[in-house]
Amino acid sequence: MQPSRLLPVGVILALGLALAPATLAQAAPLTCALGPTDHRSEAAPSCVAADVTLDRLPAVGESATLRIRLRSQVPVDAARLAVRLSPTLRLSTGSGLSAARQVGLDQLAEQSFALSTRGRALTVRVTAVAAGPAQVQADLTDAARPDQEHSAHATTEFTVGDRAGGSHAGLVGTDSAAVAVDARPAANGHAVPLAGPTPALAGQVCAKGQFTFTDKTGTWLAGRNIPVTVTGKSTSSGSTQTWASGLTGTDGRYSVCFTSPVTQMASLQVKFTSDSSLWRVTDNAGSAAYTVTTAAKSNVPAGDADFGTTSPGSTQMRGWHAFDTLNLLWGIRASGTNCWTARETGNCSRITVHWQPGSTDGTYFSPGGKYVALMDADPDSEHLVLHESGHHFMDLLYAGWWPASDCPSPHYLHKRSGPSCAWTEGFANAVAGYTKGDGMFYWPNGAFIDMMTTTPFDPSQPASRTNVEDGDQVECRVAGSLIDLWRQVDGGPAGTFSNMRQYRSSSFREEFNDDRPLTGLITSAAARDLVWTHTIDYRLAPPGGPLANGDFESGTANWTITGGVVTNSTAYPAQTGSWYARMGGNGTANTDTLSQSIAVPTGATATLGYYLRIVTQETEPTVYDTLKVQVVDGTTTTTLASWSNTNPSTGYVYRTVDLGNYRGRTVTLKFVSVEDASLRTDFLIDTLTVTTT
Repeated sequence: MQPSRLLPVGVILALGLALAPATLAQAAPLTCALGPTDHRSEAAPSCVAADVTLDRLPAVGESATLRIRLRSQVPVDAARLAVRLSPTLRLSTGSGLSAARQVGLDQLAEQSFALSTRGRALTVRVTAVAAGPAQVQADLTDAARPDQEHSAHATTEFTVGDRAGGSHAGLVGTDSAAVAVDARPAANGHAVPLAGPTPALAGQVCAKGQFTFTDKTGTWLAGRNIPVTVTGKSTSSGSTQTWASGLTGTDGRYSVCFTSPVTQMASLQVKFTSDSSLWRVTDNAGSAAYTVTTAAKSNVPAGDADFGTTSPGSTQMRGWHAFDTLNLLWGIRASGTNCWTARETGNCSRITVHWQPGSTDGTYFSPGGKYVALMDADPDSEHLVLHESGHHFMDLLYAGWWPASDCPSPHYLHKRSGPSCAWTEGFANAVAGYTKGDGMFYWPNGAFIDMMTTTPFDPSQPASRTNVEDGDQVECRVAGSLIDLWRQVDGGPAGTFSNMRQYRSSSFREEFNDDRPLTGLITSAAARDLVWTHTIDYRLAPPGGPLANGDFESGTANWTITGGVVTNSTAYPAQTGSWYARMGGNGTANTDTLSQSIAVPTGATATLGYYLRIVTQETEPTVYDTLKVQVVDGTTTTTLASWSNTNPSTGYVYRTVDLGNYRGRTVTLKFVSVEDASLRTDFLIDTLTVTTT
């Protein structure tokens, strides 16, 4: 027998996900890889790559030559290059790039062209116009196939000095002076007014204002539940003290008040921190959260101190977007406590995200380190942030326990992996799709997959984000099933979260069939039919007979096996689809079993039909290796058919056995193969049905 495809691949810390190309006529799966890969990251190997370099680090008023080098292992007929610069830099026109346009605080220039396997190089002049953090980014995508395997992201970061020789590579620290601008457009395009006039109490000073950030499109959004601290001096010679603290509201506004010890405070300023008691975003080392500090106000009397609308600098914007996205996960946690899960009522565990500008460490959750690692552009996708944070949330629900990993690296949302992989990844995908309310998953480059698809896999075409493989070993199918259960059966995910806190599941099959009933979650025929629409067959009596998953296209679902006999190995073709049961085939003394409990209908007749192919190395007309078709009824086992190495066939042959003696009874249908110590025989079984008249 060949080894099962479900063998674990070791402890894989990366729990992200990857995307394969969209379905194209006669398209072959890509196996590209450019540059080194981090074994923890599960981003798909890319067919394209980009590099960004400067010939010098310019100070204010100086220029440098920006060189962008593009490589590709496949022709890309509709390549689109986007070059993005921080506001401390300006891009010269020319080199085919469009005129730069404002996107949030940044400038963006674009160019479209055909990219051959010879690659392409682009040079353009960049001028430093202000001191401070600077970032140059290049994003390459294929307009015809905007998936991750046809996209690349490159970046370089440096700090612009205010005089010649004063610039240096890299960005120092995580503190940023606030960018203070007048009220900005909100997500709906209307101006966001500052907090209304709520007068302070007598003798109080109330620091007021609003915190905003931008997404990758440049849309200004409100920063929610961000810790706010008011610091300052009561006298010009006094020390800086913390006077009050609070959080921004759901509209990003804050009003933090304290009783002033003097008639006028000598100075006051407001500091925002990406570090709350429940979640935090830090640099890659996990040692420093991001902070934004406003300019100080002097001689502040009692009353309202309006600090206006403030925002982080351009290079830190994504970190604040990631922090804000955690609000969405917090909103669905359903713990009943002020912590992430009902395991805690105080001193709550925190979800931690590591990110910094230009980071290449990601995308994964580390169960050992208890943190999510994101790469530079990852926060551009709220779905991705929620997915990885969903892993962190599962870790909290399971109190640090994880099923043994059977995830290949990389694994794909639309392809079979392993039962545990599909469960852990499917749960994280469901968290993202349910929380966002769209049932989708979006990657940072804009590529997406509809996780609510109920279209069965078309084996005549390659698996892709528009042609998803079937069964409970496919994370997209598990995610869609969970979202539909939460939407249509459970009234939200609270029941699943509570169940997970009490019971540990290694697969979706175990979670649905074994653990859901333990906490009263519905596993009725209607619920099973709903899951079946996502190609996961947990039905007790599907149409056409009592057998479930008789074509094995949902892997091991509904079957009890030994020896890893259910497989999609290409050593032999399936009779239909790609999965089948392969019993024997070891060439050593061995016994394999395959069984399922079935309720035999009460019709006039009951017949088991199945397709059998026998391939053997035995040459003598002597029975050495056998296959038996049995029914176990209580304590009685009856053999209904026997096959051996003496019955070889070049293809699948349709066989039947009579189940008439068991009509109206629940019995166990069982296949048993037995081999001797030499020369193997493979018994291949597929497409089982029970029919009645």
